[in-house]
Formats: sequence, structure tokens, C-alpha cells
Amino acid sequence: MSEIGIRALKQNASAVVAEAAAGHTVTITDRGRPVAQMSALPHSALQRLLDSGRARLPRVRLNELPAPAPATSSGPAISEELQAMREAERY
Repeated sequence: MSEIGIRALKQNASAVVAEAAAGHTVTITDRGRPVAQMSALPHSALQRLLDSGRARLPRVRLNELPAPAPATSSGPAISEELQAMREAERY
């Protein structure tokens, strides 16, 4: 991580942006006091979610999951139950 003052940032903005785009974090200082950081943007929406902690990578690969349990005939089918719920909401 590098530091750069505001005056130097104004004079070398393109080089500093290129450094940040290359993956480095640049701390911007004002009179020696850190005031901001510049870093590259994530390439995807998923990467932004992962970086912010709002999403996580899967623990198990999809093809490693067990097969779904077979449907039982002890109750109404899901589609029938959903249809009944939708009809009840309309009136």
C-alpha cells in the first residue's frame, strides 16, 4: 500500500489511477494525515458481494449435493397448494 499527498495526486493522477487499477491500494493524505483510499473496483457484482461480506462462496459443489428426497403422497402437491393460496389471496 502506498501513500500520496493531494498535491502529488493532482500532478500524477493518471499514474496513481493506473497503480490502483493494477490492484494496489493507494492512501491519499492531506498534510500527512490519511483522508481517503483508492483501490480497483471489483470486476463483478458477485465479487462486490463477497468483498462486502454480504455473500459467501458455497461450502459444497452443486454436483456433490445429495439427490432430493422423493415426493410423498401424504398431502397435496405443491403446485395445487400454491394455486389454492393464490386463489385465496385474490378475494
